[in-house]
Amino acid sequence: MRLIYPLALLSVTCTAKAEQPQKLEPIIISTPLHKKAAETMHPVNILTGTDLALKQGATIGETLKQELGIHSSSFGSSVGRPVIRGQLGTRVQVLQNGISSLDISDVSPDHANSTEGIFAQQIEVLRGPASLLYGSGAIGGVVNVIDNRIPMYVPETLKTTFSQGYNSVSNAWTSALKNEGGVDKFAWHLDGFFRENSAYQVPNNANKTGVVSNTDAQKWSATAGGSWNDDWGMLGLSINYLDNNYGVPPADPDELVRIAMQQIRYDVKAEIYEPFSWAETLKLRFSYNDYQHVELEDAITVGTQFDNQGIEARAELVHKKLAFIDHGALGFQMQHKDFEATGEEAFIPPSILQNYSFFAVEDIHVGAVTYEAGLRVEYQHIAAVNHTDKEHTPVNFSLSALWSATDNIQLSLAFTHAQRAPNVQELFANGVHFATQSYELGNEDLALEASYNLEMSFITEWHGLSTELNVFHNWSNDYIIQQATGNYFNLDTEQINASCDGSCLPVYQVDQQNARFYGFEAQVAFPLWHADSYSFDGRLFADYVRGELNSGGNVPFMPPLRYGFQIDATAYSDFSAGLKLTRAAKQTHTANNETDTAGYVLLDVNMAYNWQISQTTDALFFVKGNNLLNQTVRNSTSFLKAVAPEPGIGAEIGVKINF
Repeated sequence: MRLIYPLALLSVTCTAKAEQPQKLEPIIISTPLHKKAAETMHPVNILTGTDLALKQGATIGETLKQELGIHSSSFGSSVGRPVIRGQLGTRVQVLQNGISSLDISDVSPDHANSTEGIFAQQIEVLRGPASLLYGSGAIGGVVNVIDNRIPMYVPETLKTTFSQGYNSVSNAWTSALKNEGGVDKFAWHLDGFFRENSAYQVPNNANKTGVVSNTDAQKWSATAGGSWNDDWGMLGLSINYLDNNYGVPPADPDELVRIAMQQIRYDVKAEIYEPFSWAETLKLRFSYNDYQHVELEDAITVGTQFDNQGIEARAELVHKKLAFIDHGALGFQMQHKDFEATGEEAFIPPSILQNYSFFAVEDIHVGAVTYEAGLRVEYQHIAAVNHTDKEHTPVNFSLSALWSATDNIQLSLAFTHAQRAPNVQELFANGVHFATQSYELGNEDLALEASYNLEMSFITEWHGLSTELNVFHNWSNDYIIQQATGNYFNLDTEQINASCDGSCLPVYQVDQQNARFYGFEAQVAFPLWHADSYSFDGRLFADYVRGELNSGGNVPFMPPLRYGFQIDATAYSDFSAGLKLTRAAKQTHTANNETDTAGYVLLDVNMAYNWQISQTTDALFFVKGNNLLNQTVRNSTSFLKAVAPEPGIGAEIGVKINF
């Protein structure tokens, strides 16, 4: 089935119980045509409702890492960027309500993404051609965190939600409060959260101390939003403030780095219904983000300060049937970033990025087959201090078809040509980066990265038995990679040498090589035993991606083969429990100067109970056991996999109250 719920853990809230018999499918908000999951021809993961609440992690990567085809590029407990089909960094865009995070998380793996999912109503992951709607760089996919900070409707009653959680592996406490209401045609949204944790624990054989030092963190945020909703459409705005102070796991015990980050973000959203006779909706989005973070050496001394002022505007016009085209959308998007790094570790020059793009997606229905065509044309200009300006014009297009062979069988085929322009760090980096314990060198001669992607999906559903198979093969020309050269930068002599004599850092150089990626995602969900008030369901799953360089060797930081099974039970729609066993194979397909990672087995269990306290109040209680076998897990997609293994055995408890 196209909608990938991990069949896990879940009891349902009062609202969900009322809707459950209708089996309503969530609408994919990230696509302009707002299709249901079963109607789209592209693989999509959707987390919503209680499922999302119970999977919530400290980062977006942690929240999504158990979904098919998705891993997390962890860098301690506070940094976890999603990895989709082996693509990470700039190739996976993380959006907040359809607009970029506008931070600098793509500059370095130790920079946390500023998008927070604790108040998300829905998180959507798009892969394949649909990702081109949001940028040519999103070759891996798009993660869209959708919340209600700008309300789309006026609620009938005042709604307040309080949640409290605790995680034993890092002594982490998380508290969150949200309030939503409305008067006449005006709606408001208020929220805030506070999260604090100590350094997280690892198995005793992972290191000498049993913890990953300098991974304690403190994070808080507050948001206020409002909107005017009328028959003609809606108009609203929101303001968000985020403060995040976290430590970076030390590759060198003598080099402790903490990051103190603050941002204030303004969002404006407007929708006009039927602006023209041939149009359904005109959607307008605008965001401004003032972002800053300081890297503190020894947790005290200011080493480097990063500042970024980002602006993004987006317009989409969804049209009705035009000639032979049944449905479609046209759009324009622009982005402006003013970036500056100051201090002794300013390895990237001050720069201004401007990006302008036009995109279109159109549907044609012929019998049982739906055809979709997409086009995106961009212009990118980067002006960096003391460097020649760089201009690129990526052109992207896609063709796909969805054949509904029967009511229960669907087959889709998609072809995408995507180009990606290099970013500031890839072009101009030159200097020491203590947070990653490396010396980074960019490449000003980088050309457009081009990929040709072929993907097939097969979906069936019959009497409670559902299957999904996605197979993909991507050919990439001039694929941009950062690899260890085998040389070292001597901190005393400030020279690059072939060997290390004294205090040194490995040198990483950005380069381009032709590459190919291929793999699959598969799952089979089936009923084990069902009665009037009880049910047991099972699921088998597996995913795999391989990244090879045409010149020989492998693409760095690739995830391993992963497979396993899951069993879930429910009783009286109030109690649920689940068990999940995941096996990750040893990753030996590593790049030059990259170490292998051992395989591991993860055992996770969970229980949840929903208590209907009154007609208007309900509470969800849950407990989860993570990594119950206490395995030493080294994440092959992590830059610090050798020094910062994943958390060991731990328990999470939490409550979410709606009133």
